[in-house]
Amino acid sequence: MEYYLQKTYYKTASLISNSCKASALLAGQTAEVSMLAFEYAKNLGLAFQLIDDVLDFTGTSASLGKGSLSDIRNGIITAPILFAIEEFPQLDAVVKRGLDNPADIDLVSF
Repeated sequence: MEYYLQKTYYKTASLISNSCKASALLAGQTAEVSMLAFEYAKNLGLAFQLIDDVLDFTGTSASLGKGSLSDIRNGIITAPILFAIEEFPQLDAVVKRGLDNPADIDLVSF
């Protein structure tokens, strides 16, 4: 899970958090306020990505603008899968096989 959060920070949250920090600094705010802006935006970016990952399971192709389950179909392991593995350890072997089999995708997306 820690790797997922780090990847998510670099993929999504870093742009938002550093932009907010820079905006605060450019607006003449203190270093403390700038870091608070950074932390707030970092958490906002992480939350945004987590919601996006959940929508991959719960949304429809029409609402997402892409196929549902596209992450796991492309071999991308996201938070819902990681939480499912914690709850159902037998899924770990399925995920490690690479999810090439459509039956595996059905099993993981229960």
